[in-house]
Amino acid sequence: MKVSIKNKPNLNQKKEKKQTALSDRFSMNWIVSRQYDGFFFIGSCIFTLGFLGVFLWAETLNLAPHGDSVILTYFVFTAIFDHPHIFQTFSRTHADKEEFEERKNMHTWGLAAFIVAGFVLTFMGFEKELIVFAAFFGSWHIIRQHSGFLKAYKGINKDFDKIDDYLDTGLFYSGMFACFFRDYSDIKSPVVIYKELTANFPYLPPQITEIIWSIFIFFLIAFSLRQVWRFYKKKPINIPKIIFLVAALSTHYFVFFLTALPFLVAESLETVYHNIQYQGFVMHYQRKRFSHIKHVVLKWFAVAMIYGLVVGTIEIIGLMTNGWAKWLFVPFTMVVIYHYYIDGLIWKFGKNPELRKLLFDKDAVVSSDLDENNNK
Repeated sequence: MKVSIKNKPNLNQKKEKKQTALSDRFSMNWIVSRQYDGFFFIGSCIFTLGFLGVFLWAETLNLAPHGDSVILTYFVFTAIFDHPHIFQTFSRTHADKEEFEERKNMHTWGLAAFIVAGFVLTFMGFEKELIVFAAFFGSWHIIRQHSGFLKAYKGINKDFDKIDDYLDTGLFYSGMFACFFRDYSDIKSPVVIYKELTANFPYLPPQITEIIWSIFIFFLIAFSLRQVWRFYKKKPINIPKIIFLVAALSTHYFVFFLTALPFLVAESLETVYHNIQYQGFVMHYQRKRFSHIKHVVLKWFAVAMIYGLVVGTIEIIGLMTNGWAKWLFVPFTMVVIYHYYIDGLIWKFGKNPELRKLLFDKDAVVSSDLDENNNK
């Protein structure tokens, strides 16, 4: 007996329909790829726990709380993570000919002015005030970078509903600023930076934290209900956005609400996630912008690590001795502040659609790079 295959179910077609239905319910577009984003932009928050582990391990060696355990943890952070990510900025500001020409004065005379200002302030005895300013500016810089990734995940997943914009922005900023003011409010005495080096932070009433935390809880409930509503209405759920928000907000909550650590250790925990994010993003930029240069990412990373080890060593010596190394570190301090400032200008995708296409279009390359390839 012969069986007709005309009415036999098409298993491949069913599988494709299932995948299509799944993609309609859950939007999962990534900046680079799921694996790359998962490590650099989202999963790197785990390094925060790593640095806490380093500090706790040092404590078991009887090196804490204000001794070598602090400086050991901070050296690993500043030399291997923080200063290398600062150096990577120059691949955008100075190595990119178009960017350099657009802001030539800022990248030359402006940078020099930052450094001169650092020497003047240090000479006038405003070193402690400079530390306070750098702490506030650095925290805002981290928040702003996280905000950029949030916008990126919304953009590439076409998450443009106005109500979602309001809820996402409200949830993110209320959560971040609740952590920010938890860290910088109700400070009634000088903060110990390292041993005898202290700094006076402005007094901010603790009620600010309570108010912003209440606002955060409101947005968290509204955001969660919105996701349930979207699922019920069969509208796509932006998975990368949600995972990123969980990573960014929970990391800051952990550092500022669940731990009580020396200043330099807290700074390490707060910043290392940001450092690795930035490294990953700049590597992606280098790979796309300088595609004509062989091993461009590896070359920049190697030089950045050497820079970090040298500058980090100078910084640690300056902290431990408060002597000549402190003055030698002044230019590098101001390079950090220059990085905080200039980073808010060089990645403005709304004003640079070509850069946006380069970094978020999977197949895009810079035409000038192609021209250089053709001329070789």
